[in-house]
Amino acid sequence: MSEPNDLNRTESEQLSSKALIRRYRAIISGALLLIIFLTLGNTLYLSSQIRTQVVTEQYHQGLQSMLALNKTISVSLNHVDSMRNALETAYNYPELIPSQSALDFIDQKAQGSLPNAPWQEFPVDIQQTVGQLYVRSNPRDYSFDIKALLTMLPEVTSTHQQHDDFQWSYYYDANQVITYIYPWLSAIDILAATQSNNMDDALNVIYEAGGTFPLELINPKANPSKEKVWTTPYMDAGGKGMMISLLAPIYHQEKFIGAVGTDITLKVLDKIIADRTLEHARLAIIDENGLVIGDSAGTLQDKSESVVQDSVLSLISVGEAHNSELSQILTTPQGYWVSYPLPHTPWRLVLEITNTQLRSHIVSTILPNLVMATAFTLLLLCVVLYQHWQFSQPALRLAQFVDELPHKTKITLPNVPSRWRYWFQRAANTERDRRTYLETTEKQTYELEQRVDERTQELKDAMEVLEATQEELIRSEKLSGLGSLVAGVAHELNTPIGNAIVVASSLKECNDRFVESTREGLRRSVLDEYIEQSSESADSIEHNLRRAGELISSFKQVAVDQSSYQRRAFDLSEILHELRITMSPNLTLNGITLKDKCETNIYMNSYPGPLTQVLMNLLSNALVHAFSDQEHKIIHIEGFLQDQQAMLTITDNGQGIDKEHLNKIFDPFFTTRLGQGGSGLGLNIVYNLVTGLLGGDISVKSEIGHGTCFVLQLPLNAPIEEEKT
Repeated sequence: MSEPNDLNRTESEQLSSKALIRRYRAIISGALLLIIFLTLGNTLYLSSQIRTQVVTEQYHQGLQSMLALNKTISVSLNHVDSMRNALETAYNYPELIPSQSALDFIDQKAQGSLPNAPWQEFPVDIQQTVGQLYVRSNPRDYSFDIKALLTMLPEVTSTHQQHDDFQWSYYYDANQVITYIYPWLSAIDILAATQSNNMDDALNVIYEAGGTFPLELINPKANPSKEKVWTTPYMDAGGKGMMISLLAPIYHQEKFIGAVGTDITLKVLDKIIADRTLEHARLAIIDENGLVIGDSAGTLQDKSESVVQDSVLSLISVGEAHNSELSQILTTPQGYWVSYPLPHTPWRLVLEITNTQLRSHIVSTILPNLVMATAFTLLLLCVVLYQHWQFSQPALRLAQFVDELPHKTKITLPNVPSRWRYWFQRAANTERDRRTYLETTEKQTYELEQRVDERTQELKDAMEVLEATQEELIRSEKLSGLGSLVAGVAHELNTPIGNAIVVASSLKECNDRFVESTREGLRRSVLDEYIEQSSESADSIEHNLRRAGELISSFKQVAVDQSSYQRRAFDLSEILHELRITMSPNLTLNGITLKDKCETNIYMNSYPGPLTQVLMNLLSNALVHAFSDQEHKIIHIEGFLQDQQAMLTITDNGQGIDKEHLNKIFDPFFTTRLGQGGSGLGLNIVYNLVTGLLGGDISVKSEIGHGTCFVLQLPLNAPIEEEKT
């Protein structure tokens, strides 16, 4: 009992050749897509790792640059503190300053100097050691000032010799009478640099210091805490380019007497942060007002005015770096930035890494991996395609070829690799052998049928009656489904006729064996066997032929003549009125109430005869099948217009149709009352008339216990003969 179930399950699990090929292609495509996704995933992972690594490396390089800047700034701070301490010590302890003999020596060496530049004519070696002094016209006695300045000369000279980064060291008198500058700069050069005609005007420019006005920045009112002060960037009058100055106030007994300072060119700061190469980032020193003090990209080179932050940095706004947490990597949609502190300055060192820089580096870094992955993918693709073309595809095509062979009229071999032609040829030969065998079998069957027909004239007469019935049906109904009717009749007759043929064939073989046995002498057992088998065969043939005769007799009444069908214009309501008059007596006799409702003026150009026949068949079908023991039996017919088509609904309140029968009710010879007067042709005739001659459509809706509804959808103008399909 389990073997048929196992066989059915095995057949259901088998795939067709086309489905197998689709699944194979899906697997190949999925594998290639998986490789591509893995490659992309690995690329994204590497990109993330490289991004993290670059940001970390640039962050540490920024720290190193910060330390280098702090070192330079510390030297500047110590230098200014040393100069201030020297001067304040000289004022507080006059006995420690040089004696008058030192001034006499200076006067002797500087004989012939200008009144406003008393050290102008120093010998060159002294110029490089001492520096330059500028004095206003008609000055006060400044001999003590000179002695005090001499005390800081060793510190100034030593610092400049050890650190080339310092450009100028200087002293500003609080009363703007004298100023000292180191290294030595001639009066001619200072006049040219300040574009002045006399030293007094030149000193005015010097005391402005590029618009920073150092004494105003450092005086007690502006700097009551006496702290060192950094100026904003300015253009150096001595031609050294953009400068930044560090100033320290000088006090004697709480009296402001002047200031010392040192200048650092912005090129020096640029050089410090540019020496540590940042391939993927940018360093900039900025102040609270958004002015650029230094830039690793050299933006300040050849500049004669201050550079603003927005022209150098793109990720942060003015003041944002000074408000952020120190040395913490911050993220923006455009990249990363870090603010490093520079102690004892109003500046911040900002490291900026844009996503554009990161993407460029990531692409250049992972490009070899991408090339290798692409090459690997292409190599794998070539291997897969080679395997596909040389092995998988021919094998799948062989499966498809074998699957489609029974349905091909002409057997031709497809274009496949030579190594596979043997298998295709073998399958083709097998199919040819199968067809030859089938042809031989069919020929033998045909010959056997001919012999049986000759011996069963009654069976032949029955077939002639069947053909006559078929022609009668064609003439009476002109049904487009006549082929289905004949096929149904043939199907019903096939069983008794086939049985008769088999029994007749067996009887012939029995006769042949009996004749053969009589030649050797007739035995009683052989005669008994022959008589018994002949009797059984005769009974079987008689039974099957009688069954065929009964079927033929029942089919003689199904034909209706269609030769009288006439096409004309009519009102649908008239057809329903005539139908009511015709069918009411029969319906009333069976206790059925017919109710009809139709919109007026539904004019049609169609075939009223077939339409009436359709409605009568539907009513007759309801009369026979719809009702059982209902107390109130009602049939509703309603006609109306919808979308320029005539709609008819025939609804009953009967017992309904089983769901499993709904798809079969229009099939020929299908009936639920087989053997009880039902022929199974009524609804088939309805279907063929509606969909054929009338050019419409019919559908049915039903539910057990809730009745049945037939819906007819008919064109107002029925198609002419050429339009019908």
